Amino acid sequence: MKLVLSICLLALASPMLAQTVNVADVINRARATLGTEAALDGLVTLQISGRLDPNGTNVPEATLVIIARKPSSQRMEIRIDDIVETHILNGEEACIIRSNLQAEASQMRKLSPKERARVVFTTRQFFSFYRPDFKNGERVTYEGVEQRRDIRCHKLRYAYPDGLTTTRFFSVNEDKLVSTITENELESVAVGVQNIGGIRFPVAIEYYEDGVKLHTVILSSIKTNKPLKEGIFDIPQGQKKK
Repeated sequence: MKLVLSICLLALASPMLAQTVNVADVINRARATLGTEAALDGLVTLQISGRLDPNGTNVPEATLVIIARKPSSQRMEIRIDDIVETHILNGEEACIIRSNLQAEASQMRKLSPKERARVVFTTRQFFSFYRPDFKNGERVTYEGVEQRRDIRCHKLRYAYPDGLTTTRFFSVNEDKLVSTITENELESVAVGVQNIGGIRFPVAIEYYEDGVKLHTVILSSIKTNKPLKEGIFDIPQGQKKK
């Protein structure tokens, strides 16, 4: 999303701010808006159910189920009518399964290294709560203060060596996350608050591209640190590495 605003004065001030603002302090204050360190670090499993509401009327609604376990296990199911797409990550293995419930048919394939890296990345994001993944080479740079969604924000750029990047905007006055943008210019904006297990999660997440709203994910159910069904992350036998 390319947002053009009159920020000349902020741009001039950015070099000075970049020298004085402590990135760790910005991140720690933002984490504190979500919960205590004990609650955030203590999250091990996460189960989310919801629906995806498209912005256009010609696109069907979808239901969504995400089950994740720290550090690198995730199962995501997206259902549109009778079509179900399932992504499974289990450590070093990952696959995608497309099923037609009416025909009782399915197709499976392994995820490419790039696809798997993206799923691993999103899984880590569920549990990191803005903390950089230093162990795997992620670094954070401070890029000054910018106006984002009419809010004055600290701009932090998170980057992995392989090119995966995330830019986060944290409000200067309230320390809250205002917006997140990926390297593909996909922007996500959290809406509302629900307190689950001592952690403040959004009620919904809006997604934008080039300023145009794509869809909204409504989070209808969130469960933290609950027992998971045995084998939920198992890769189907035909997809395992030999």
